[in-house]
Parts: sequence; structure tokens; C-alpha cells
Amino acid sequence: MTTPAAALTVLVLLLKITGVLLAALGTSLVMQRASAGARHLVWLVALAGLVAVPALGAWGPLPIRVLPEAFAPAAPPPATPLSDASSVRPPLVTPAVTSPAETERGAATRRPSPAAGLPGPGTLLLAVWALVAFTLAVRLGYGAWSVRRIAGRARPLDDANWQRPLYEIADRLGLERVPRLLRSDEVKMPFAAGLVASTIVLPAESDGWSAERRSAVLIHELAHVRRRDLIGHTVGRVACALYWFHPLVWTAARRLRAESERACDDFALVFGTRPSDYAEHLLDIVACVRDHCTPSVALAMAHRKEFEGRMLAILNPELHRRAPSRAQTVSLVGALGTLALVVGAAAPVTRAARPSTSAASSSLTPPAGPQARVVFADTAAHPPAPVRSEPARVARRAAAPAASQQVVDTGSSQQSDDERAAVLAKTLRTDANPTVRRVAAWGLKRYADDEVALNALVAAIASDADGSVREMAAWSLAGARRSSTASAALVKALRQDRNPEVHATAVWALGSIGDESAVEALAGALADSDPPTREMAAWAIGACRPDHTPARLVGALSDHDRDVRLSAAWALYAIHDPATIGALDAAYHHETDDDVRVGLIRALGAMGEASVDALQRLVTSPDSAVRAVAVTELAGGGASGPWPWPRPQPRPFP
Repeated sequence: MTTPAAALTVLVLLLKITGVLLAALGTSLVMQRASAGARHLVWLVALAGLVAVPALGAWGPLPIRVLPEAFAPAAPPPATPLSDASSVRPPLVTPAVTSPAETERGAATRRPSPAAGLPGPGTLLLAVWALVAFTLAVRLGYGAWSVRRIAGRARPLDDANWQRPLYEIADRLGLERVPRLLRSDEVKMPFAAGLVASTIVLPAESDGWSAERRSAVLIHELAHVRRRDLIGHTVGRVACALYWFHPLVWTAARRLRAESERACDDFALVFGTRPSDYAEHLLDIVACVRDHCTPSVALAMAHRKEFEGRMLAILNPELHRRAPSRAQTVSLVGALGTLALVVGAAAPVTRAARPSTSAASSSLTPPAGPQARVVFADTAAHPPAPVRSEPARVARRAAAPAASQQVVDTGSSQQSDDERAAVLAKTLRTDANPTVRRVAAWGLKRYADDEVALNALVAAIASDADGSVREMAAWSLAGARRSSTASAALVKALRQDRNPEVHATAVWALGSIGDESAVEALAGALADSDPPTREMAAWAIGACRPDHTPARLVGALSDHDRDVRLSAAWALYAIHDPATIGALDAAYHHETDDDVRVGLIRALGAMGEASVDALQRLVTSPDSAVRAVAVTELAGGGASGPWPWPRPQPRPFP
């Protein structure tokens, strides 16, 4: 490639990546009031587009005719005709006498210069780019090796105080695979790592953390795993290695990381952690660490440089914290992805120009002689048509069906999902083997919003002869979160099905859907003889958030099972009906379990000003722990961990 062509290629590449990054920056500024998750998505698509730009330009160029037409080289002067040669007298030249020394000096000047073999500036710049990019890639690989070394030396945290909240929060987030939880003396800051098999590494200081801090850290790190931030973080690192010379790329990578951390903070706050408590946990963790020494491929929980902005965002009650909906995600990815694809594939080429007579004639050198001049004039008057090679025609014919295939493949993913749902639904209805039907019901959960899948699950929970199949159908119907049909089928199973597993799973599914119309049926389940079912029913009522508290839920405060009473206290906390203050106060004075007593105080604190009198009476309690919890609630703080509780998700895998 010539030097001008190489310079033009580099200039075009710089314009492409600058355009994509400026578009992402403008979009993120417009979306300042949107959630951090939405802004993170903007930067992720932009950086992924930058990584794909060289491949798009090489494999699928989109010619844009914007360059001016190249100037043709100047034609040599026409040769003198032979007939006129005799009339031209050559000038008289007197030969000069050259000494041997002058002859030697002339030969020396004709020898090639030693500098002619040195590489040009383009080659040197390419070598510098390759050296820095290779160094950054080696650093990235060293970070991955460091994570493996730390994980290999770390000790698994198998203690129930860690495993129970780990699985509860993972189920609440819908994680199919729970990451490994490790404790290492080599790290100072919690971090998540691993692109395929995720790992959470905690420092040795975590041994002294309270239950509230454990929950807050686990929610944050599991949110990274749930959002697949580790993949986005790696994409940002790769983009920095490729475009290390562009300052906007480093800015985009920093913004990507900052927005991912804020999005995980939002997860913790949406889960019910009080902003003041979460900010305090984060402050304590950062204040104790000067240099966390986290490998570059991992996501440390906090950085000092980002800390101030995160604290302000955590304590700002006006920020939108919900993750972007599916429609918002599709629109953002579609718009920015299309922009990145078009910009990456664009290849500026020379503008097409009509051939002119003068240009054609000047590009040919007329041979000497009158006959040759006639031929030249004839060629100028009728310029030859451009010759198209056979390989080019074959390539164009092959490109046409390929383009049409791309159009056809646009909806192939949706069509494949529809076909899978139809096959599974048919299997659930017709197969004679209950094990096969159970597997089909399990697989339909991911398609529960599809009408064909929903109808098959509703029919299975109502009429399948095998109880395990009905239980699995109830479990899968929890995926239809906006369907009154699913709620009605689960309520019917709750009232009519006598299989205890179906009964319990239907209660859980109704709580997961959160349909208020199911509260009456769930209140009936509070009279079930099975304590875990009663406990699940109390949780489900709280998850439905009814306007009025069922009397049976208030009565569950005196249930003989401790877990049922604790779940009822949480449900009243979630509903925050001031009419239940008297029942909560009375239940507190009869309660003997410390955890339930704390839950009752939390529920009282959720009632607002109406519960101040009841809390004031508790401030005078002789029990210092009770006084501390009551004062905390009066001050507006949370007494014990993030509420609402993460609900363990039953996993009746086939």
C-alpha cells in the first residue's frame, strides 16, 4: 500500500471510531435521567462496534462515492515525426574533458544511499502501534492468569451464613448457575471474575462483616454476574488495546465501568436496601483499602476515583433505578448497532465521472506517423467501453442470493423459538411417558408468555394424570408474569389439587407473578397443615402487595411455626397497612424468637408516622438489642438486612 493510501485508510478509521464514540456520548448525555443500566448499554454497544469496525471494513465494505476523481498522470510529449527529423538540426555540443578524480566522484554519487533501506514513517508508526497493543494484550492475559492463581489459592466459603444468602439472592436474580464464593488473603476488595464460570472473591476482612453487609456485597457482585458485566468489561479492554492512541476510547471504557457499577448499586437499592445503609457499607469497604490490587480482567466492587459520583447517585432519591425494559433494550441496541454497522462498513471510494474526450486523448501517447494520428483521433472520438472481468460478474451474481438470504434470516431466531415452543407443547399434550411430559413442561417456562406454550401448561396443570407433571407446569407458569390466564389456572390448582407438591409450587408461582387477584386464594393456603406451605403463602401475599391486609395474614402472627410468623411479619412490612399496627404491637409482646421480634419492629417502622407511638414504647425496653432496633427504625434506618427478602426459587429440575 502506498503512503497516501495508508494515510487515507488511517484517517478514515479515525473518523469512524470518533463518530461512533461521539454518537454514544451524545446519547448518554440525552439519557441522563434514564437508569444507569440503559447508559451502560449505550457504551457497551459503542465499544463492541469499535472492535468490529476493522472486520466490517475488510469483509463487508459499503462503498460511499465521496472522494474526488483521481488525476491521471500527465502524458509525455508527442514524438517528432520521422519526416520532420531532417529539418531539425541538433545543437552543437562540445565534449568536456573529465579527469579521473571527477569520474570517481560521479560514480560515488550514483551508488545507492545507505538510508534507502531504512523503513519509512508508516512502517515505524505501525510497529509502535503493534508494540503498545501487544503490551496491553499481555497485561490483559496476565490479569486473567492472576485471577486463576488467586482463585486456586483461595478457600471456598461453605459456611451457611454465606451460602444461604448466596443462593437466595441468586434465585431472586434468576441465575441458573450460582458462582463460586471464595475467600482470599491476597485481595483487599471484593470482586467478580470469569467469563464462562463466574467466581466471586472476598477479602479476609469479610469474616467480620455483619449479615447486612454480606447481603449488600453479594447483591452487588451477583448483579454483575446477572448482567454479564464481565463480558462488557473485557470488550472495553480489547477496544483500549486496539485503539490505545485515541483518548475517547479510554473515556468510553471508564464510562462503561462506572455505569456498570451504578447499575449494580441500583440492583441493591431496588432489592430494598436502604440507600444510607448501602452507602455506609460501601464507604467502610473503600475507606479500609488503599490499593486493592485487583487484576485488570476482574470487576472490583469500588474504586476511589469513582466513589464520590457513586455515593451521590446512591443517595439521590430522584434517580430512575429500574433496568431498561425489553423494548428499550431492543431499540437502543438496534439504533446504535445499526449506526456502528453502517459506519464500520462504510468505505469511501472515488466518485464516478463521465469520461471526456480530452481526458481519453491525453492518456494515450500517439505514435509517430500520419497513419497513427488517424487511429488516435478515431479512438478519441469513440472511447472504448470499460471492460468488466468475468470474476467480477461472478462475484456480483453470488452476492445477490447472499443479500436475500440475510433478509430471510432476520426473523429466523423468533421463528426458531416459536417452533421449539410448539414442539414442546405438543409433547406435553400427547406423550405417554410422564417423565418426558415433565421435561417438556420444564422447557416451556422460557416460552410461558407464548400463547401456545401457555395453553399447554394450563391444560397440564388442570388435567394431567401425573402429579409431578402438574407440579412442573405450575413452576413454569411463574414465567407468565403478565397473564391473568396463568394466575387463574394456578388459583384453581391451589384450591382443587390435593397433591402437596403441586399445592406448594402453585403458592410460590402466584407470589412470583404478584397478581393481587390471587390474594384470597393465598389467604386460604394459610390454613394448610404443612408449615412450609403456610410460610410460602404468607410471603406470596406480601409479594402481591394488596391494598388491604387479609385477616388470616394477621392471624399468622400467632402461628406455632417460627418461620410462618417471620414471613407474616415481612408480608405486613411489604403491605404497610396502618390498620395492622395494633396487631403487630400485640404480637411483639407475645413473641419469644429474637429474629421474629426484629421483623415485627421492622414492620412497625414501615407504617410511617402512625407507628411512632408503638416504637417509642420499645425505646424504653430493658433489652438493649430491642432498643437499638427501635431507635434505628425511628431514625429511618433498616434494622436487619435488605427487605423484601429474596425468595428462594423452587427448582424441580427434570
